[in-house]
Amino acid sequence: MTLVTAVVVLFGVLNARGYGLALALGGATPIGAAAVAGAVAVPTFYAVAIGAAAGVALRVLQRARWAPGAVVAPVPGVRPLVLLCVVAVLVTLLAPMLFDGLPVLSPAGGDVRLAAGVLTKSNIAQITYLVLSVCVVVFLARSRWAGPQVVGTAALLATLLSLWAWAGGYGMPYPRGVFDNSPGFTIQETLPGGLPRVRGIFSEPAGLAGSSLITVAYAASRSLAVGGLHRLGLLLVAGVALFLGAISTSATFFVAGAALAVIAVAAGAARFLLRRGPLSGAAVALVCAATIAALWVLPWLTNLVGAVVDDKVDSASYTERSGADDYSFGLVVDTFGLGVGVGSNRASSFAASLLSTVGVLGTALLVAAVWVLVRETAHVRAVRPVTWALVALLLTKVVSGPDLADTNGILWMGLGVLAHAALSSPRAGAHPSAARDPEGSRGRPRAGAEGRSTP
Repeated sequence: MTLVTAVVVLFGVLNARGYGLALALGGATPIGAAAVAGAVAVPTFYAVAIGAAAGVALRVLQRARWAPGAVVAPVPGVRPLVLLCVVAVLVTLLAPMLFDGLPVLSPAGGDVRLAAGVLTKSNIAQITYLVLSVCVVVFLARSRWAGPQVVGTAALLATLLSLWAWAGGYGMPYPRGVFDNSPGFTIQETLPGGLPRVRGIFSEPAGLAGSSLITVAYAASRSLAVGGLHRLGLLLVAGVALFLGAISTSATFFVAGAALAVIAVAAGAARFLLRRGPLSGAAVALVCAATIAALWVLPWLTNLVGAVVDDKVDSASYTERSGADDYSFGLVVDTFGLGVGVGSNRASSFAASLLSTVGVLGTALLVAAVWVLVRETAHVRAVRPVTWALVALLLTKVVSGPDLADTNGILWMGLGVLAHAALSSPRAGAHPSAARDPEGSRGRPRAGAEGRSTP
């Protein structure tokens, strides 16, 4: 993937619409390696993200040279993310000294303990990825264009590549080992008994399940804002994602999918009840049809989810994953809420992994950043698909996604798109310092127009 990544970076540099699509293409191959040196493999997304970090540095230098002392409108949600980087670095450096000899969990297994004055390759890599991730948010926030298609391209392309990988098992020509070539991941594509499972271009079926759910959430929301062939294409890809998620046989897809469906129904009901003015006949008919269909679908869906959960609870995988989470929550108590540092412990779910690595303070900072950006862009219809994609992503991570620095980059690209929308919205234009922003919003399309200008 080295040459492919180089072409993507060149495309991003030369693209008139900015570097966002290059980041999206880098995130479309989550377990693809742009470069491998020994046991260290650089994911394609973070290789492309180096260009975003360089862009942020150039902007700072340019501003310092041409507009010294200029007051720049702050990017909403970025301050907590910068503080998160600082906290992560401090905790990673201090925890081994404060808790020398404390046993932690490692993906490689074995007896691993914190050691004073020792930084592992995993520590260095995770700190680097976290800094690059925050640079992606800042870069997209101040880009000329950062529409919802940045997230949509990454999610939908990963789904289509996974469909290609699945079809490759039935005789279609497929470059096996190209899009999923990273040696840093353990490939899991069979059950303990040897039966095959579908993983697409991901390392395991749970990764395909989570990506499929993100695609469904984005495509379903985005299809409401477009029409014609664009809407048809989105719905077709959403159907593909539902198919892949179902045949992945991953409990993540069904559990997180059920939670996402409940949230979507609650949000739709709230919008329906709080809507002002007369309702159209089509809206009333749709609600009535959905209510009638629910009487038939809900019992079947409840039984299906229950059966999947029961099978998962009885499996050895559930025992191992829940045991890893329990131990990680114990580390939070053992370190008095400080954490053991990024790259030092790997739980099974996001909450346990986040609390055990960056502690209570780091977790609160990430939650604050997400909350601020979602709140600031709640009125911007164009980026609602991104918000729904983030909801789906966080739900899947709570179930079975432990990594803070995801190699698909959707969390950070999504936050960057929301930050861009917050800065581009009319409310941001009223900020007293916005007029003195040397980059400002010149040449930047309005948030509401982005969804109409790009397929």
